[in-house]
Amino acid sequence: MMFETGCGSAVITPKVGLQLAGFLGERKAAGVHDNLMAKAVYLADGPDNQVMLIVVGTLEVDRRFVDEVRMRVEQETGVPAGHCIVAAIHTHSGPAGLTRLSLPGTQGEKQVFGEFNEKLFEQTVAGCVAAAKKARRWARRGNISAGVATMLQPVCGNRRAMQAQENIQMQVVRAETSTRCAILYNLDCHPTVLHEENLLYSDDFPGSVATVMPMLESYVTMPMFLNGAAGDMSTRFYRRTSGFDEVKRIGEIVAESVVSSFSSLRVLKEPFQVRAADIPMRLALKKFLSPAELEQRVAEAKHNLETARSEGVQNLRPFQSVLEGLALAGGLAKKAGTATYIDTRLSLLRFGNILIAGIPGEMFSSLGNAIRRAFPENIVLVAGYCGDYIGYIPDEAAYREGGYEALSTFLAMGEGERMRDEAIKGLRALLTEERKEK
Repeated sequence: MMFETGCGSAVITPKVGLQLAGFLGERKAAGVHDNLMAKAVYLADGPDNQVMLIVVGTLEVDRRFVDEVRMRVEQETGVPAGHCIVAAIHTHSGPAGLTRLSLPGTQGEKQVFGEFNEKLFEQTVAGCVAAAKKARRWARRGNISAGVATMLQPVCGNRRAMQAQENIQMQVVRAETSTRCAILYNLDCHPTVLHEENLLYSDDFPGSVATVMPMLESYVTMPMFLNGAAGDMSTRFYRRTSGFDEVKRIGEIVAESVVSSFSSLRVLKEPFQVRAADIPMRLALKKFLSPAELEQRVAEAKHNLETARSEGVQNLRPFQSVLEGLALAGGLAKKAGTATYIDTRLSLLRFGNILIAGIPGEMFSSLGNAIRRAFPENIVLVAGYCGDYIGYIPDEAAYREGGYEALSTFLAMGEGERMRDEAIKGLRALLTEERKEK
């Protein structure tokens, strides 16, 4: 079965001097190590069944950003807005100021994170649309295949506590014509090899993968990182340093692991109809710490950090992150005011035997893996940082254990499980709808 597919990219690196996103404190970009990119893959089985998948080299994307990209992509390419998936890779070495997250009921819809940069917003939207136009323009008859890759060496895992290393897997989609080949790999991992000391724009290890993979397989023209349920997954216990040499090392391992799966990918052979749905969700906010509770917790966290330092603990990052979480929690409590809920959405899509669950934030891996396990006969791409951004989406265990993510989330305990269940329900509905039509 031959489908139509194409891919395209655009540089979205802004001017230097902007605040870098993802860490606390002032971090002004001083230069460029590797360009931030917007990348797009177009997939189609006839004019009524078109999909555009776009990933952006930013920390996050919100609904206003995604809706603007979708509208312009539909105008410029003919792909229906609802069939356009937009997600961020979550690099912490890209600019802040792209999103405008606010909570209902807060005075004047006060922005929760940072300051909005309208010029950056417009430039980044334009880059996404340019990539999508290229993908559509260069589309030709070709093949789509999909499968699972296993990481050849440990480079990432649960960042909340060192655990016995499991076989980290990635979902892989290959879309190729006679002249172009896009490789989409879906991995649950914060791209944070580079830490707050870095002041250069970079796509982090996905940027390295994009350089290395075409060297391993010359027919690959565009590797594309689709982040997954990465709320508690990172390179924390596996990176050796936080510099660009380590970015290169980890990028090489990821690239080699993806390439090793190519011979086992299964070609889509059946005609497919595209089915998509945006599922609105109103999520309850948690009860934030009082000023007195916050002060006590900060004192305890500082004591634990100093104790760990005096005992010679080599990896102090977990202790430091608790302090960062408390700092965020204090700021969020002030900005939340009397708000009791936040509105967001899931972005769901199906083509062939491939399902996409677009998650609007940093979902914990246990929840993402449960979505994948619900569909054992399908390739399930759990796309984090997709369609909107509401911060961390922890599982119930994280609230009981405490830590950075549970402290800095907006959401009440149990809302992550409710989002998981809604994603599964929505994807099942897309499958059922297609069966009825057949």
